[in-house]
Amino acid sequence: MLLNDISHYVKDKKREGANIKVPRDIGDLENFVVSNAEETVKIKRASIVEGTGKTLNIKEVKISSENSGFAYFLDGIERKRLLFNENFIPIIYGYVAAVIMKRTDKKMHSIGMEDSSEKIYLPYKENPDAPDYYFDIEDFIKYKIIPYNTGKKDEKTGLYPQYPKEFEKISHSDIQTTRGDIEKRLAKQWLNNNFDNGLLYVDGRLENRDNELLASSNVVGVIKSHHVYYFNPQEQNRIFNLKKGERTSVFQPEKENIFSWYLRLHESNTGGIDFGIIRIEIPANERLLKQVDEISSWILLERNPVAFPASRWDRMIYPIKYCEDYLKSKAPTYTMIESIA
Repeated sequence: MLLNDISHYVKDKKREGANIKVPRDIGDLENFVVSNAEETVKIKRASIVEGTGKTLNIKEVKISSENSGFAYFLDGIERKRLLFNENFIPIIYGYVAAVIMKRTDKKMHSIGMEDSSEKIYLPYKENPDAPDYYFDIEDFIKYKIIPYNTGKKDEKTGLYPQYPKEFEKISHSDIQTTRGDIEKRLAKQWLNNNFDNGLLYVDGRLENRDNELLASSNVVGVIKSHHVYYFNPQEQNRIFNLKKGERTSVFQPEKENIFSWYLRLHESNTGGIDFGIIRIEIPANERLLKQVDEISSWILLERNPVAFPASRWDRMIYPIKYCEDYLKSKAPTYTMIESIA
C-alpha cells in the first residue's frame, strides 16, 4: 500500500538523519487541504433561451409527481494531505475516487461503476539541468514508490518550479484533474451501457466533461458553488433572493453546449446569500428544455431526507451524500494518513 511504502521511507530517512518535518496539530483533518489553486470570480456572458429571451424571470416550480425521475447518481471525493517536508520541499499525498450508484425501490446500491487513484507528489530530477535539490527518483523506486513529478520544466518559460507553494499548486491541480478524469470515464461507461430507465444526476458541471456526455439526453449536472456570474448585479441580486422552490429562466452560457438555470432548495435567515441555491446544467437540446420544470420538481423532491450533517447539506441531495459516504468508507482514513508521523 502506498501509505505504508512512504511510511517506511520516512522512518529510514529519519534514522539516516534527514531533515524531515511532519506537520502536527493541524486541526480538522477532514477539511485540511494543501493550498488550493486560487479561486477567482469569473464573469461570463449568457443568453436567455426561455420565454421572451430578453429578461431573467423568476417562477415557482410546481411539484406534480410523487417520485423523482433520477435513478443514477455520480459523485467523487478528494483527500489531500501535506505528509511532510524534506528540507523545504513539500511531499503531498492525494487520493481521489468516484462512483455511480443506482437507486432501486428507494434503496441505493452499487452497480460496479467506481474507480480511485492515489499518488505521492514531489519534484524529482528528469533532466540534467534540474535543480540540485530535487529528489533522485531512485530513492523512492526502491520503496516501490513512483511519485508524480511536481518539478517539470515549464515549456514556455524554460524555468523549473522552485518554491513550496509552486509544488503545492501543481499537486492540487493534478488531484483535481485526476478526479475529473475518473468521473468522465465513469460517465462514459454509464452512457455506453445504454441505461434508459432514469436520469443520471451528476454532482458537478457537465461542461467540464466531453462532448459524448453532452450529446446525451439523460444527464443533469448540479453545481453547488458559485464562482461564475452570468448576469449583471441587478439580475444577480434577483438570483440570490430566490424563494424556496423558485427557479430562474433557462439561459445558455456563451460558447457552451448546455442550458442552465438556478433553483433554490432551502431558505434560511441566518445562512449566506447563496444558501440553498444550486445551478443546474442539461445538454442543450429542445426535448430537455421542455422538461425543465419537471427536472426542477424532481430535484425539489430529492430534498427529503435532508443531507445533514454534510457541510453543504443545503445544496446537497441525500443520494449524493450516500455516494460520498460510500466513497469515504473505502478511502484511506485520516488516521492512516496521520500514521506517517
